[in-house]
Amino acid sequence: MNTIARDPKGYYAILGLAPGADAGAIKSAYRSRVKKVHPDRNTSKRAQEEFQRVIEAYGVLKDVVRRAEYDTFGQESTHDDDAQVAGAPIACCDCGALTAQPRYVVYHWVRSYLVWAKTGTVEGIFCRACADRAAVRASTITWALGWWSLPGLLLAPLVLLRNLLGGAKPRHENARVLIRQGRAFLGRGELELARSLALQANRFASMPDDRARVEDLLHATREVSDNRRLKTRWRLGGGVFLAQALPLLALPVTVGVFALIAAKPWDQPVATAAAPIAMQPARSGEIRHVAVDSLKVRMAPLAGAPVLTLLDRFTTVEVSDAPGDPEWVKVRTPSGIDGFVETRSLYAGSGGRFKAQWCNENRGAQPGAGEILTRRVSGDHRLLVHNEGRRDGVVKLKTMAGNTVTTFYVPATYHIGIGGIPEGTYRIEFATGSRYSRGCGIFLDEMQASVLPVTLTFKYQSAGTIRSLTNIAEISLYPASDDPIQPQPLSPDRFAADE
Repeated sequence: MNTIARDPKGYYAILGLAPGADAGAIKSAYRSRVKKVHPDRNTSKRAQEEFQRVIEAYGVLKDVVRRAEYDTFGQESTHDDDAQVAGAPIACCDCGALTAQPRYVVYHWVRSYLVWAKTGTVEGIFCRACADRAAVRASTITWALGWWSLPGLLLAPLVLLRNLLGGAKPRHENARVLIRQGRAFLGRGELELARSLALQANRFASMPDDRARVEDLLHATREVSDNRRLKTRWRLGGGVFLAQALPLLALPVTVGVFALIAAKPWDQPVATAAAPIAMQPARSGEIRHVAVDSLKVRMAPLAGAPVLTLLDRFTTVEVSDAPGDPEWVKVRTPSGIDGFVETRSLYAGSGGRFKAQWCNENRGAQPGAGEILTRRVSGDHRLLVHNEGRRDGVVKLKTMAGNTVTTFYVPATYHIGIGGIPEGTYRIEFATGSRYSRGCGIFLDEMQASVLPVTLTFKYQSAGTIRSLTNIAEISLYPASDDPIQPQPLSPDRFAADE
């Protein structure tokens, strides 16, 4: 507590505290001090006397009413709780003014230290104005220092809400304070104030002894009418209440705004499953995309008709005709092939709008260094790949017809040897980026695709050479600027395609 207290008997000094220390500091100092001066540990001649002095000091300072009297008057109470008349009224511990509506209030604060949080209190017997200032002081500490750890994130909102609602007002302590104050005013002949304090104490009295003392005080002031009560000053509201409530109300709004910014729902494509085209008739000239894997384009609108080609998921097609059967529709593929597909396999719009979302949802696990992502044919040749860039890479060996033979993953700054390559001449395509999607075979962020302007041919040196004696070729995803073989740009769709 911040008080104008004196320390004539040295009770604070005995515990190593400054006058006006709060209850938490008093309790902590007592525990530390009593261990040092206990006769079982202290062998000095004055050990017993020092021990008794510590017990005496703590007995006064731990008690709310006795400590308030000591801080206010510089002496211990000469009246116990059962006395009918007390001494002078207790003053506010902060401003020193007398009040007919004192309250013992405890406000809490939180301070965070990255991985842990410390809690403390600002407490005392206050008038209403000083209680508001104490609440603001405790809440300001929490707002400024309480959020910087995980425990602090959980404790700070609770503490701020508790302070906003008036802090903690222990019932027994407040009953004693109000009874003590009422007896003091009774002794001064101010019966109306004594009666008002007794009525206030009655709302806090929960223990039988407290209720009995309240009844005694009410009986002593029975000549005063209850109609002349003091207007309570402890209702919620006022400028200080609003000053604490507004930032607390703004907190969930702020959290919601940041969550909305992080989620970016406006950037999310509409799920294709929400509006399947199967429920609508197909019209010539419409643009639709394939919604299944490996859609078969057939020569006729029959389930057993010959297959002309296969279309990957998200391939964009144009409806060229709607036959009589609503279950089938005639389409034209990007390569110009006309054929029939099942209507329910096509969704509205271009596939590019929905591909990003699907690819993100089907990313799968992060590939490992040198992991073979696809392999259709195996052999005995090897290839050394250098990725000296800052982004991961995926390398594809494709035949001259565009069919992928093998695909492998090369993380940034890695130099990896890949085996199992069969004989043949291959075009080398590669892509770099981050957040690789196994479902789509592309990078979701910062993807750049390239193709080497040369081909690699793998073959045995002669018919009699054993299989282990093969050529070892090398390629670099980031060749030096003076290297005559520089990668050429390639569209991501072309890289992902497999003819």
